Amino acid sequence: MPIRAIAYLLLAMMMFAVQDALFKQLTQDYAVLQLLFLRMTLVVCILSVVYAVRRKVLTLKTTHKPLMMFRGAIAFIAFFLYYMALQRAGFAEAATVLMSAPLFVTALSVPLLGEHVGVHRWSAVCIGFLAVILMLRPGTGLFQPIMLLPLASAIIYSLLPIIARILPEQISAFTITFYTTVSYWIMCAIGAVVVHWHPASAQSSAVYQAIAQPWVAITGIAPALLVLSGFLFVLSIFLVTLAYRQAQVSAITSFEYVYLVWAVIIGYVVFDEVPSLLTYFAALVIIGCGFYIAWREHQTNQDTVDTKVIPSIHN
Repeated sequence: MPIRAIAYLLLAMMMFAVQDALFKQLTQDYAVLQLLFLRMTLVVCILSVVYAVRRKVLTLKTTHKPLMMFRGAIAFIAFFLYYMALQRAGFAEAATVLMSAPLFVTALSVPLLGEHVGVHRWSAVCIGFLAVILMLRPGTGLFQPIMLLPLASAIIYSLLPIIARILPEQISAFTITFYTTVSYWIMCAIGAVVVHWHPASAQSSAVYQAIAQPWVAITGIAPALLVLSGFLFVLSIFLVTLAYRQAQVSAITSFEYVYLVWAVIIGYVVFDEVPSLLTYFAALVIIGCGFYIAWREHQTNQDTVDTKVIPSIHN
């Protein structure tokens, strides 16, 4: 049992949950795009300092920059949708839907990577997706359209580990993270320019008004919370990288579901949210399906050693 790797992953998931909670709190007063732009500016600065300090052992030279930049654009879309959902939906509900992403990774690995997924894993994917549909309750008066955002985020974000598997193994995790982050920041900057030149008006659609929220000066304790969120984001990615450097992906990836536990706790303590029984049921089914898929993959690959770092749902 890779105890140290599991410890790194558990700590990273706690930090991810905390920084997402900080972001959710900040989005009550500030535009999501504004916060993303400022946070990613900080993250790019942090990574640039790390590279400057350790440039003797780190390298940014690669012929796969376009693919990594494309990965960053996908990450921007996925996270933007998720934070738009967090701004208006419950933490536990949005997190539960988001954590269905590993199911989509399994499903998409067949057409995009040509991987073989047996009937057992396909069954787990279908059951997990049915749990998500049951939780969303489409066609009923209880359906919340806002919950389609974390579902879209999960589907889009599932492409990130797919792309990571396509990239050559010799490319370091830092190189992938750096170019992904820079591309993410560029997308934020483009969005900032669009909002500046085409701000939402009373005549704009409700969707565009939500996306192009006006930017305001960040005051009070908000700057400190934003900086803390940025540092937690970088540290969490570092811990995830350490975890997957020391253990097989299939052996530890299911421990990422502890993020859901923290989402429920933080949602209740900080935001006074009480998830429905249906949310708890869906979360348990999704977690169970995730563990089963990971176990089946581990059984399939138990005679091989996977040394490649495949980023998690949060990386």
